[in-house]
Amino acid sequence: ALDQVCEKVQQTEGCKSASGEPIFHSDYASKQPNAKKILVISLIHGDETGAGSLGRFWLERLQKVDARNSWRIIPVANPDGVNKKTRTNANGIDLNRNFPTVDWSTDAIKYWEKSTQKNPRRFPGYAAGGEVETQCLMKQLDDYKPDFVVSIHTPLKVLDFDGPKMKKKIPYSYLPWKSLGNFPGSLGRYLWVERQTPVLTTELRET
Repeated sequence: ALDQVCEKVQQTEGCKSASGEPIFHSDYASKQPNAKKILVISLIHGDETGAGSLGRFWLERLQKVDARNSWRIIPVANPDGVNKKTRTNANGIDLNRNFPTVDWSTDAIKYWEKSTQKNPRRFPGYAAGGEVETQCLMKQLDDYKPDFVVSIHTPLKVLDFDGPKMKKKIPYSYLPWKSLGNFPGSLGRYLWVERQTPVLTTELRET
């Protein structure tokens, strides 16, 4: 199944890491007439290994089913971080704080300094959307125009939803629901707060 996955992967022009590693994606189109488009982003933080395992499972699973919705999977959004086993990219920047939210220029560095005590793992970068990996993800969003985004992380063991208020959340014993908030430069703020595209962040247990 993994061989079939590898045969189908694509690379959008310009989708590469700071050190030149390709950032691939794979599409699975539904035959259903009213299919929604779902984008899955895995390993935006390179040291969250379990996130990559789920991304790979999704790729293999979609080979075998006639999905109700259409999917685009980005299994490794931060290949340099994966290679270096770091949260950040090769430039030492947290890609999930680098999206060009409207408050990035005024608040991103201030928030980093005040709320994280300049934690290098959460450094938002030198310019809004300045990292090539962030630019790749923005291209994917503009090209695919997803109705819903799933961002896979570890290790906080919760489901965090940035989207419209749900009347009732389906309970999962494996991962409880918990709002973690969104921040200057984060995907949740960039997509939901500013563009009204819901984002489900799945924080898995690290294995």
